[in-house]
Amino acid sequence: MRLGIIARSDKTGLGNQTYELTKMLNPDKVLLINSFYFNKNEQFPELYSGYNVTESSRGFITDEEARNFLEGLDAVLSCETFYNGNFVNIAKQMGVKTLLQYNFEFLDHLRDPNLPVPDVFIAPSMWNFDVVLNSFGKKAKVVHLPPPTSLEKFASARESNITDKPHNKILHIAGKIADADRNGTNTVMEMLKYSKADYELVIKVQNPQKLERPPGDSRLRIDSSNPDNSADLYVGFDAMVLPRRYAGLCLPMNEALLSGLPVFMTDISPNNFVLPKEWLVASNKVGKIKTRTVLPVYAGDPAALAAMVDDFVINKKREGARALALGKEMFSPESLKQKYISIINE
Repeated sequence: MRLGIIARSDKTGLGNQTYELTKMLNPDKVLLINSFYFNKNEQFPELYSGYNVTESSRGFITDEEARNFLEGLDAVLSCETFYNGNFVNIAKQMGVKTLLQYNFEFLDHLRDPNLPVPDVFIAPSMWNFDVVLNSFGKKAKVVHLPPPTSLEKFASARESNITDKPHNKILHIAGKIADADRNGTNTVMEMLKYSKADYELVIKVQNPQKLERPPGDSRLRIDSSNPDNSADLYVGFDAMVLPRRYAGLCLPMNEALLSGLPVFMTDISPNNFVLPKEWLVASNKVGKIKTRTVLPVYAGDPAALAAMVDDFVINKKREGARALALGKEMFSPESLKQKYISIINE
């Protein structure tokens, strides 16, 4: 099966997702999307120097570029979008199988069910899997396959984190603070009001100006640095706390697990599909947000979260090996590669 992948040349979550897929599947062709034209992010096309690469002209794919790329391929995989509303139709005309690892929030088919449907929808998590299966399962194959996360990339983080001696440091990745405080950063800061244990809470955020005024707590540190290597975000911690308010694909969770960090999250889908019950905090529905469809928004209980973190710190629990084993089973290329190949070749 001659495979093509549409990849992003930035280092956003979507850029990392497509790069890891490219490394794992070693496609015959890569069509590289220069996202600077629509998000102004720095581009890293040199990451794909070892592949057979063509680049889109101005961020999106023209019909001519689509046909040239599809020529000689049997299947093409993209993430979130094909960057051309006519791409699936062109591929069908050329006899090329299309696979889309969708982002549920931005799945245009939910808003317009008349859009051309790819041959395979790949769910990156189990979040709203049934919605997509019930909506499109008669027109396309719908499967769950998470994107791979490199074990090698997070080796230094694991070496630092999986030790018998605790660091007394807890990590929270706020990232770029999204609508409705998606990663639960305000919940984490509220948690400090109830928490009694002695530790440092490090909040890593790209746009600190969007943080609500943090509490006057000496345990809190705000870190707005942006390391070139994302694995450096996870070095030197005992656990990560990430009480997401609405879910979906969560690459920081995958990366933290493979860095040897247990992850404390809200007890909502898909977190509760991946993590053990004792790492999940009770949550209540508090509102909704509109993307391609209406999504419920939840809030984790900050007092319960504080009790969970305090128990972990005070009792010096060491669960790095357990986190790593879970990450390997769910997200490593070694676990996922053959599953992807089977779906592509069907």
